[in-house]
Amino acid sequence: KLPGMSGLEIIERSKNYNKLTKYILITGYSEEEAFIKATRIGVDEILKKPYNEYELQQSVSRLLKLKKLQEENIKFRERLQTENQILKEQIEKKFEEDKYLIIGDSASLKNVLMQAATIAKHSVDTLIAGETGTGKELLARYIHRTGKRSRYPFVPVNCAALTPSLFESELFGFEKGAFTNALHSKAGLFEIADKGILFLDEITEIPLELQAKLLRVVEEKKIKRVGGTKEINIDVQILSSTNRDIEKALKNSVLREDIFHRLANSIIYLPPLRERRGDLELLTNHFFNLYSKLFDKKCKPLPVQILRFIEESEWPGNIRQLSHFIKNWCLFENKDSLINGFYQNGCGDFSNGKGFSFKFLKGDFSELQSAKIWLVEKALAKFNGNKAKAAEYLGITVPGLIKMLKKK
Repeated sequence: KLPGMSGLEIIERSKNYNKLTKYILITGYSEEEAFIKATRIGVDEILKKPYNEYELQQSVSRLLKLKKLQEENIKFRERLQTENQILKEQIEKKFEEDKYLIIGDSASLKNVLMQAATIAKHSVDTLIAGETGTGKELLARYIHRTGKRSRYPFVPVNCAALTPSLFESELFGFEKGAFTNALHSKAGLFEIADKGILFLDEITEIPLELQAKLLRVVEEKKIKRVGGTKEINIDVQILSSTNRDIEKALKNSVLREDIFHRLANSIIYLPPLRERRGDLELLTNHFFNLYSKLFDKKCKPLPVQILRFIEESEWPGNIRQLSHFIKNWCLFENKDSLINGFYQNGCGDFSNGKGFSFKFLKGDFSELQSAKIWLVEKALAKFNGNKAKAAEYLGITVPGLIKMLKKK
Protein backbone atom coordinates (compact mmCIF):
# COMPACT_ATOMS: atom_id res chain seq x y z
CA LYS A 1 0.00 0.00 0.00
CA LEU A 2 2.13 2.80 -1.37
CA PRO A 3 1.38 6.54 -1.44
CA GLY A 4 -0.81 7.42 -4.45
CA MET A 5 -0.77 3.96 -6.00
CA SER A 6 -0.82 0.41 -4.68
CA GLY A 7 1.66 -2.30 -5.62
CA LEU A 8 -1.08 -4.10 -7.52
CA GLU A 9 -1.78 -0.99 -9.61
CA ILE A 10 1.94 -0.70 -10.44
CA ILE A 11 1.95 -4.31 -11.65
CA GLU A 12 -1.27 -3.83 -13.62
CA ARG A 13 0.09 -0.77 -15.44
CA SER A 14 3.54 -2.22 -16.14
CA LYS A 15 2.33 -5.69 -17.16
CA ASN A 16 3.07 -6.60 -20.77
CA TYR A 17 1.20 -9.75 -21.73
CA ASN A 18 3.45 -10.27 -24.75
CA LYS A 19 6.46 -10.76 -22.48
CA LEU A 20 7.22 -13.49 -19.98
CA THR A 21 8.06 -11.23 -17.03
CA LYS A 22 7.27 -12.92 -13.71
CA TYR A 23 5.91 -11.10 -10.64
CA ILE A 24 6.22 -11.94 -6.97
CA LEU A 25 3.98 -9.95 -4.63
CA ILE A 26 5.24 -9.58 -1.06
CA THR A 27 2.65 -8.18 1.32
CA GLY A 28 1.94 -7.83 5.00
CA TYR A 29 -1.84 -7.71 4.37
CA SER A 30 -4.26 -10.61 4.07
CA GLU A 31 -7.11 -9.07 2.10
CA GLU A 32 -8.81 -11.82 0.09
CA GLU A 33 -10.07 -9.34 -2.55
CA ALA A 34 -6.51 -8.10 -3.16
CA PHE A 35 -5.27 -11.68 -3.60
CA ILE A 36 -8.00 -12.39 -6.16
CA LYS A 37 -7.08 -9.25 -8.09
CA ALA A 38 -3.37 -10.15 -7.93
CA THR A 39 -4.11 -13.52 -9.52
CA ARG A 40 -6.32 -11.90 -12.17
CA ILE A 41 -3.69 -9.39 -13.31
CA GLY A 42 -0.99 -12.04 -13.56
CA VAL A 43 0.92 -12.12 -10.27
CA ASP A 44 2.69 -15.49 -10.21
CA GLU A 45 3.62 -15.87 -6.54
CA ILE A 46 2.38 -14.23 -3.31
CA LEU A 47 4.51 -14.21 -0.18
CA LYS A 48 3.09 -13.05 3.13
CA LYS A 49 5.26 -11.18 5.57
CA PRO A 50 7.14 -12.30 7.48
CA TYR A 51 8.74 -14.76 5.03
CA ASN A 52 12.06 -16.55 5.23
CA GLU A 53 14.83 -16.64 2.66
CA TYR A 54 14.11 -20.24 1.67
CA GLU A 55 10.53 -19.39 0.66
CA LEU A 56 11.75 -16.56 -1.58
CA GLN A 57 14.41 -18.78 -3.15
CA GLN A 58 11.81 -21.46 -3.88
CA SER A 59 9.45 -18.92 -5.48
CA VAL A 60 12.19 -17.52 -7.69
CA SER A 61 13.35 -21.05 -8.64
CA ARG A 62 9.82 -22.11 -9.60
CA LEU A 63 9.27 -19.03 -11.74
CA LEU A 64 12.62 -19.38 -13.54
CA LYS A 65 11.71 -22.97 -14.43
CA LEU A 66 8.27 -21.83 -15.59
CA LYS A 67 9.78 -19.05 -17.71
CA LYS A 68 12.24 -21.46 -19.33
CA LEU A 69 9.44 -23.91 -20.09
CA GLN A 70 7.30 -21.16 -21.63
CA GLU A 71 10.24 -19.98 -23.77
CA GLU A 72 10.81 -23.53 -25.00
CA ASN A 73 7.10 -23.88 -25.81
CA ILE A 74 7.16 -20.62 -27.79
CA LYS A 75 10.20 -21.72 -29.80
CA PHE A 76 8.59 -25.11 -30.39
CA ARG A 77 5.40 -23.42 -31.61
CA GLU A 78 7.36 -21.09 -33.91
CA ARG A 79 9.30 -24.02 -35.28
CA LEU A 80 6.12 -26.04 -35.76
CA GLN A 81 4.47 -23.18 -37.65
CA THR A 82 7.42 -22.91 -40.05
CA GLU A 83 7.62 -26.70 -40.44
CA ASN A 84 3.90 -26.79 -41.28
CA GLN A 85 4.39 -24.09 -43.90
CA ILE A 86 7.30 -25.96 -45.46
CA LEU A 87 5.34 -29.23 -45.38
CA LYS A 88 2.37 -27.55 -47.04
CA GLU A 89 4.59 -26.18 -49.80
CA GLN A 90 6.20 -29.58 -50.32
CA ILE A 91 2.83 -31.32 -50.55
CA GLU A 92 1.68 -28.76 -53.09
CA LYS A 93 4.73 -29.39 -55.25
CA LYS A 94 4.65 -33.19 -54.89
CA PHE A 95 3.61 -33.63 -58.48
CA GLU A 96 6.45 -31.35 -59.56
CA GLU A 97 8.85 -33.64 -57.71
CA ASP A 98 7.30 -36.78 -59.21
CA LYS A 99 8.05 -35.44 -62.67
CA TYR A 100 11.76 -35.56 -61.91
CA LEU A 101 12.11 -38.92 -60.16
CA ILE A 102 15.56 -40.40 -60.49
CA ILE A 103 14.87 -42.69 -63.43
CA GLY A 104 17.60 -44.49 -65.31
CA ASP A 105 19.86 -47.50 -65.61
CA SER A 106 23.00 -45.96 -67.13
CA ALA A 107 26.43 -46.61 -65.62
CA SER A 108 26.97 -42.88 -64.94
CA LEU A 109 23.71 -42.62 -62.99
CA LYS A 110 24.42 -45.80 -61.03
CA ASN A 111 27.79 -44.37 -60.03
CA VAL A 112 26.11 -41.15 -58.82
CA LEU A 113 23.56 -43.10 -56.75
CA MET A 114 26.33 -45.21 -55.23
CA GLN A 115 28.14 -42.04 -54.12
CA ALA A 116 24.89 -40.59 -52.79
CA ALA A 117 24.20 -43.72 -50.72
CA THR A 118 27.61 -43.43 -49.03
CA ILE A 119 27.05 -39.74 -48.29
CA ALA A 120 23.61 -40.52 -46.87
CA LYS A 121 25.04 -43.22 -44.61
CA HIS A 122 27.81 -41.04 -43.16
CA SER A 123 25.98 -37.67 -43.16
CA VAL A 124 28.72 -35.84 -45.08
CA ASP A 125 28.29 -32.21 -46.18
CA THR A 126 28.31 -32.39 -49.98
CA LEU A 127 28.28 -30.14 -53.04
CA ILE A 128 26.19 -31.41 -55.96
CA ALA A 129 27.36 -29.98 -59.28
CA GLY A 130 25.47 -30.25 -62.54
CA GLU A 131 23.77 -28.33 -65.32
CA THR A 132 20.33 -26.84 -64.90
CA GLY A 133 17.65 -29.51 -65.13
CA THR A 134 19.82 -32.51 -64.25
CA GLY A 135 18.01 -33.16 -60.97
CA LYS A 136 20.27 -31.76 -58.25
CA GLU A 137 17.44 -31.27 -55.74
CA LEU A 138 16.12 -34.74 -56.50
CA LEU A 139 19.51 -36.22 -55.67
CA ALA A 140 19.57 -34.23 -52.43
CA ARG A 141 16.14 -35.64 -51.55
CA TYR A 142 17.40 -39.12 -52.40
CA ILE A 143 20.25 -38.65 -49.90
CA HIS A 144 17.74 -37.53 -47.29
CA ARG A 145 15.32 -40.38 -47.98
CA THR A 146 17.97 -43.10 -47.81
CA GLY A 147 20.10 -41.71 -44.98
CA LYS A 148 20.04 -41.70 -41.21
CA ARG A 149 18.43 -38.25 -41.12
CA SER A 150 15.32 -39.37 -43.01
CA ARG A 151 13.10 -39.06 -39.90
CA TYR A 152 13.95 -35.36 -39.63
CA PRO A 153 13.18 -32.40 -41.94
CA PHE A 154 14.50 -31.80 -45.44
CA VAL A 155 14.55 -28.02 -45.91
CA PRO A 156 15.29 -26.67 -49.42
CA VAL A 157 16.52 -23.07 -49.79
CA ASN A 158 16.46 -21.22 -53.12
CA CYS A 159 19.66 -19.19 -52.67
CA ALA A 160 18.95 -17.06 -55.77
CA ALA A 161 15.82 -15.74 -54.05
CA LEU A 162 17.64 -14.74 -50.83
CA THR A 163 18.14 -10.98 -51.02
CA PRO A 164 20.65 -9.41 -48.60
CA SER A 165 17.77 -8.05 -46.50
CA LEU A 166 16.15 -11.51 -46.20
CA PHE A 167 19.27 -13.65 -45.88
CA GLU A 168 19.75 -13.61 -42.09
CA SER A 169 16.08 -13.47 -41.11
CA GLU A 170 15.19 -16.42 -43.36
CA LEU A 171 18.14 -18.64 -42.47
CA PHE A 172 18.67 -17.68 -38.82
CA GLY A 173 15.19 -16.45 -37.80
CA PHE A 174 14.30 -13.30 -35.90
CA GLU A 175 12.86 -12.12 -32.61
CA LYS A 176 9.73 -10.03 -32.27
CA GLY A 177 10.48 -6.34 -32.80
CA ALA A 178 13.87 -7.03 -34.44
CA PHE A 179 12.84 -4.87 -37.39
CA THR A 180 9.80 -3.15 -38.87
CA ASN A 181 6.89 -5.56 -39.32
CA ALA A 182 8.51 -8.20 -37.10
CA LEU A 183 5.24 -8.60 -35.21
CA HIS A 184 6.17 -12.01 -33.89
CA SER A 185 9.25 -14.18 -33.52
CA LYS A 186 10.05 -16.73 -36.20
CA ALA A 187 12.35 -19.73 -36.32
CA GLY A 188 14.92 -19.70 -39.14
CA LEU A 189 15.46 -22.47 -41.66
CA PHE A 190 18.58 -23.70 -39.85
CA GLU A 191 16.46 -24.29 -36.74
CA ILE A 192 13.78 -26.03 -38.76
CA ALA A 193 16.36 -28.34 -40.34
CA ASP A 194 17.87 -29.32 -36.97
CA LYS A 195 18.91 -33.01 -37.04
CA GLY A 196 17.84 -33.10 -40.70
CA ILE A 197 19.18 -31.72 -43.98
CA LEU A 198 19.42 -28.14 -45.24
CA PHE A 199 19.67 -27.98 -49.03
CA LEU A 200 21.25 -24.77 -50.35
CA ASP A 201 20.20 -24.76 -54.00
CA GLU A 202 22.56 -22.77 -56.28
CA ILE A 203 24.88 -21.66 -53.50
CA THR A 204 27.02 -19.65 -55.94
CA GLU A 205 24.12 -17.17 -56.20
CA ILE A 206 24.73 -16.01 -52.61
CA PRO A 207 26.72 -12.72 -52.56
CA LEU A 208 30.26 -13.07 -51.17
CA GLU A 209 29.62 -10.91 -48.09
CA LEU A 210 26.71 -13.14 -47.13
CA GLN A 211 28.75 -16.29 -47.76
CA ALA A 212 31.02 -15.07 -44.92
CA LYS A 213 28.05 -15.05 -42.51
CA LEU A 214 27.10 -18.52 -43.64
CA LEU A 215 30.66 -19.71 -43.10
CA ARG A 216 30.58 -18.67 -39.45
CA VAL A 217 27.44 -20.72 -38.82
CA VAL A 218 28.84 -23.75 -40.65
CA GLU A 219 32.04 -23.60 -38.58
CA GLU A 220 30.47 -22.98 -35.17
CA LYS A 221 27.26 -25.02 -35.60
CA LYS A 222 25.47 -22.21 -33.80
CA ILE A 223 23.07 -19.50 -34.90
CA LYS A 224 21.76 -16.34 -33.34
CA ARG A 225 18.37 -14.97 -34.38
CA VAL A 226 18.20 -11.44 -35.76
CA GLY A 227 17.50 -9.21 -32.76
CA GLY A 228 18.28 -12.06 -30.35
CA THR A 229 21.09 -12.59 -27.87
CA LYS A 230 20.96 -16.34 -27.28
CA GLU A 231 23.05 -18.76 -29.33
CA ILE A 232 21.16 -21.80 -30.57
CA ASN A 233 23.03 -25.05 -31.23
CA ILE A 234 22.20 -26.80 -34.52
CA ASP A 235 22.91 -30.26 -35.89
CA VAL A 236 22.41 -30.05 -39.65
CA GLN A 237 23.82 -31.88 -42.67
CA ILE A 238 24.28 -29.30 -45.42
CA LEU A 239 23.85 -30.28 -49.05
CA SER A 240 24.48 -27.54 -51.60
CA SER A 241 24.33 -27.33 -55.37
CA THR A 242 25.63 -25.27 -58.27
CA ASN A 243 25.13 -25.25 -62.02
CA ARG A 244 28.41 -23.37 -62.50
CA ASP A 245 31.87 -24.68 -63.26
CA ILE A 246 33.38 -24.94 -59.77
CA GLU A 247 36.91 -23.98 -60.76
CA LYS A 248 35.66 -20.90 -62.60
CA ALA A 249 33.40 -19.97 -59.68
CA LEU A 250 36.40 -20.04 -57.32
CA LYS A 251 38.71 -18.27 -59.77
CA ASN A 252 36.17 -15.53 -60.52
CA SER A 253 35.38 -15.03 -56.81
CA VAL A 254 31.78 -16.14 -57.21
CA LEU A 255 32.33 -18.76 -54.50
CA ARG A 256 34.53 -18.21 -51.46
CA GLU A 257 37.28 -20.79 -51.20
CA ASP A 258 36.88 -21.19 -47.43
CA ILE A 259 33.17 -21.96 -47.60
CA PHE A 260 33.77 -24.27 -50.57
CA HIS A 261 36.18 -26.36 -48.48
CA ARG A 262 33.71 -26.39 -45.58
CA LEU A 263 30.66 -27.45 -47.58
CA ALA A 264 32.31 -29.60 -50.24
CA ASN A 265 33.66 -32.38 -48.04
CA SER A 266 32.52 -34.45 -50.98
CA ILE A 267 31.49 -33.48 -54.52
CA ILE A 268 29.01 -35.30 -56.76
CA TYR A 269 28.89 -34.43 -60.45
CA LEU A 270 25.49 -35.10 -62.03
CA PRO A 271 25.90 -35.96 -65.71
CA PRO A 272 23.81 -34.09 -68.29
CA LEU A 273 21.15 -36.02 -70.19
CA ARG A 274 23.24 -36.11 -73.39
CA GLU A 275 25.73 -38.27 -71.46
CA ARG A 276 22.96 -40.62 -70.32
CA ARG A 277 21.70 -41.79 -73.71
CA GLY A 278 20.84 -45.20 -72.32
CA ASP A 279 18.27 -43.63 -69.99
CA LEU A 280 16.29 -41.78 -72.66
CA GLU A 281 13.82 -44.60 -73.31
CA LEU A 282 13.09 -45.13 -69.60
CA LEU A 283 12.62 -41.40 -69.02
CA THR A 284 10.41 -41.00 -72.08
CA ASN A 285 8.13 -43.82 -70.96
CA HIS A 286 8.03 -42.44 -67.42
CA PHE A 287 6.96 -38.96 -68.49
CA PHE A 288 4.50 -40.29 -71.07
CA ASN A 289 2.72 -42.38 -68.40
CA LEU A 290 2.91 -39.56 -65.87
CA TYR A 291 1.24 -36.96 -68.10
CA SER A 292 -1.30 -39.41 -69.45
CA LYS A 293 -2.40 -39.94 -65.86
CA LEU A 294 -2.25 -36.25 -64.98
CA PHE A 295 -4.36 -35.14 -67.97
CA ASP A 296 -6.65 -38.16 -67.57
CA LYS A 297 -6.46 -38.98 -71.26
CA LYS A 298 -5.25 -41.76 -73.47
CA CYS A 299 -2.42 -40.00 -75.25
CA LYS A 300 -1.46 -41.10 -78.74
CA PRO A 301 1.72 -43.20 -78.75
CA LEU A 302 4.82 -41.24 -79.67
CA PRO A 303 5.45 -41.60 -83.41
CA VAL A 304 8.73 -42.98 -84.76
CA GLN A 305 9.84 -39.50 -85.89
CA ILE A 306 9.46 -38.12 -82.37
CA LEU A 307 11.25 -41.08 -80.82
CA ARG A 308 14.15 -40.60 -83.23
CA PHE A 309 14.17 -36.89 -82.49
CA ILE A 310 14.40 -37.65 -78.75
CA GLU A 311 17.27 -40.04 -79.37
CA GLU A 312 19.26 -37.61 -81.54
CA SER A 313 18.73 -34.34 -79.65
CA GLU A 314 21.32 -32.88 -77.28
CA TRP A 315 18.76 -31.76 -74.64
CA PRO A 316 20.53 -28.62 -73.32
CA GLY A 317 17.75 -28.25 -70.73
CA ASN A 318 18.31 -31.86 -69.63
CA ILE A 319 15.59 -33.89 -67.88
CA ARG A 320 13.40 -30.86 -67.24
CA GLN A 321 13.37 -30.04 -70.95
CA LEU A 322 12.55 -33.64 -71.89
CA SER A 323 9.71 -33.59 -69.37
CA HIS A 324 8.20 -30.45 -70.92
CA PHE A 325 8.68 -31.93 -74.40
CA ILE A 326 6.66 -35.07 -73.55
CA LYS A 327 4.07 -32.97 -71.72
CA ASN A 328 3.46 -30.91 -74.85
CA TRP A 329 3.05 -34.05 -76.93
CA CYS A 330 0.43 -35.37 -74.50
CA LEU A 331 -1.39 -32.02 -74.64
CA PHE A 332 -1.33 -31.23 -78.37
CA GLU A 333 -0.11 -34.38 -80.18
CA ASN A 334 1.39 -32.34 -83.04
CA LYS A 335 4.91 -33.38 -83.99
CA ASP A 336 5.77 -30.42 -86.24
CA SER A 337 4.83 -27.72 -83.74
CA LEU A 338 6.43 -29.74 -80.95
CA ILE A 339 9.84 -29.84 -82.63
CA ASN A 340 9.57 -26.22 -83.81
CA GLY A 341 8.89 -25.24 -80.20
CA PHE A 342 11.90 -27.22 -79.02
CA TYR A 343 14.26 -25.18 -81.16
CA GLN A 344 12.57 -21.87 -80.59
CA ASN A 345 12.52 -22.26 -76.82
CA GLY A 346 15.48 -24.40 -76.01
CA CYS A 347 18.28 -24.44 -78.53
CA GLY A 348 19.18 -21.09 -80.04
CA ASP A 349 18.65 -17.46 -80.89
CA PHE A 350 16.03 -17.02 -83.61
CA SER A 351 16.56 -13.35 -84.25
CA ASN A 352 14.70 -13.51 -87.56
CA GLY A 353 11.58 -14.60 -85.67
CA LYS A 354 10.70 -17.18 -88.32
CA GLY A 355 11.99 -20.35 -86.76
CA PHE A 356 11.99 -23.54 -88.81
CA SER A 357 9.31 -25.65 -90.41
CA PHE A 358 10.18 -29.34 -90.28
CA LYS A 359 8.53 -31.84 -92.59
CA PHE A 360 9.19 -35.49 -91.99
CA LEU A 361 9.17 -37.56 -95.13
CA LYS A 362 9.62 -41.29 -94.54
CA GLY A 363 11.56 -40.52 -91.35
CA ASP A 364 14.07 -38.28 -93.12
CA PHE A 365 15.87 -36.03 -90.63
CA SER A 366 18.08 -34.12 -93.07
CA GLU A 367 16.29 -30.83 -92.33
CA LEU A 368 16.79 -31.40 -88.61
CA GLN A 369 20.52 -31.95 -89.05
CA SER A 370 20.73 -28.78 -91.18
CA ALA A 371 18.99 -26.84 -88.41
CA LYS A 372 21.50 -28.08 -85.84
CA ILE A 373 24.44 -27.05 -88.04
CA TRP A 374 22.84 -23.66 -88.67
CA LEU A 375 22.59 -23.09 -84.91
CA VAL A 376 26.21 -24.09 -84.33
CA GLU A 377 27.52 -21.85 -87.09
CA LYS A 378 25.42 -18.94 -85.84
CA ALA A 379 26.85 -19.38 -82.33
CA LEU A 380 30.43 -19.65 -83.64
CA ALA A 381 29.97 -16.42 -85.61
CA LYS A 382 28.57 -14.72 -82.50
CA PHE A 383 31.72 -15.61 -80.51
CA ASN A 384 34.27 -15.14 -83.33
CA GLY A 385 34.92 -18.85 -83.74
CA ASN A 386 35.47 -19.58 -80.02
CA LYS A 387 34.18 -23.16 -79.69
CA ALA A 388 34.11 -23.16 -75.87
CA LYS A 389 31.95 -20.04 -75.67
CA ALA A 390 29.70 -21.22 -78.52
CA ALA A 391 29.18 -24.59 -76.80
CA GLU A 392 28.38 -22.89 -73.48
CA TYR A 393 25.93 -20.56 -75.22
CA LEU A 394 24.15 -23.52 -76.89
CA GLY A 395 24.17 -25.58 -73.71
CA ILE A 396 26.23 -28.43 -75.18
CA THR A 397 29.75 -29.78 -74.70
CA VAL A 398 32.68 -28.80 -76.92
CA PRO A 399 33.07 -32.42 -78.14
CA GLY A 400 29.34 -32.41 -78.94
CA LEU A 401 29.74 -29.21 -80.95
CA ILE A 402 32.71 -30.62 -82.89
CA LYS A 403 30.77 -33.82 -83.56
CA MET A 404 27.91 -31.81 -85.03
CA LEU A 405 30.31 -29.88 -87.29
CA LYS A 406 31.82 -33.12 -88.58
CA LYS A 407 28.37 -34.11 -89.85
CA LYS A 408 28.25 -30.95 -91.96
